[in-house]
Amino acid sequence: MRRVAILAVVLAALCFVPASAQVRNGQLRPIDENGLVDLSSPVLAHEIEAMQTEIRANRWTFEVGVNPAMQYDLATLCGRREELLPPDAYENEYAVEGLVATAQATLPASYVGRFTPPKDQGNCGSCWAFGTIDEAETAVLTHNNTALGKVNSNGSITASGSDPDLSEQYVLSCNKYGYSCNGGNCALGFLVAPNKGALNNSCFQYVASKVACSYCKSPAWTLLTGWGYLTSDTTIPTVTAIKQAIYTYGGVTAYVYADNLFQAYTGGVYNNAKKYRSTNHEIQLVGWDDAKGAWLLKNSWGTGWGIGGYMWITYSSCRVGAGAAWATY
Repeated sequence: MRRVAILAVVLAALCFVPASAQVRNGQLRPIDENGLVDLSSPVLAHEIEAMQTEIRANRWTFEVGVNPAMQYDLATLCGRREELLPPDAYENEYAVEGLVATAQATLPASYVGRFTPPKDQGNCGSCWAFGTIDEAETAVLTHNNTALGKVNSNGSITASGSDPDLSEQYVLSCNKYGYSCNGGNCALGFLVAPNKGALNNSCFQYVASKVACSYCKSPAWTLLTGWGYLTSDTTIPTVTAIKQAIYTYGGVTAYVYADNLFQAYTGGVYNNAKKYRSTNHEIQLVGWDDAKGAWLLKNSWGTGWGIGGYMWITYSSCRVGAGAAWATY
């Protein structure tokens, strides 16, 4: 009996994971006093080394490294939840197939649309709210014929401007679909009539948590005039269709499958060839470059991730472009 009791204690000790660590790839990742992954952890450095080995073995053309997004658990950051789709996504109330304005006879080999600078969703699975607001802001910029963004000679990206700055928190806290920090999907339908539209960020500032729906006393509303999927919420349109939509509408919000390599991305053309059957993260596609064979992707993990908050991702990587949707103002 005594041996059994001792064995039980030993097993319990082996199975105990300290509150100051996070398990990933079978190893403990130390976390700091704020409950975030310690970015200076040797465990994290070993993970990066393993990713770099995988990249070299596959002859991929992107770089990875420790970046601020890695302080969060990837499952928390990736808030795309197909199982939470609202009825209108299935009924095609807004999802009108092929609804793209008259296409250019010849699209340019490279193009950058209209978009605001990347923001940071923090430790909340609200990528869907950021992708939604990114597209709403793009709709306003396009309506106002704001200057296009650009890719600079040093490879950095310049956004069209920071106005409008609309509220992700309003969409997060007040949406009618039950979406939260535990996930959601494209919510552009919440920003068209009969709803009121989007709010300015100053009226309801982002706090990375689904707090009560309570905003300033005299809100100014930005009501979208329409939106639609290029095909549907779960399918990937053709490359040409996405290009046409970016050219016409300034950008499209869309989904992608973000894995650990995506989270650790620091530069280059992301050509991860792993095959995925679903998506888990909402982003915005704001341009393309045929020489790279890639989309210019705008993320919501802050400017410390990727190329100042952006990524070049090949047209066929990780189901990028699934659920592509446009908006008008």
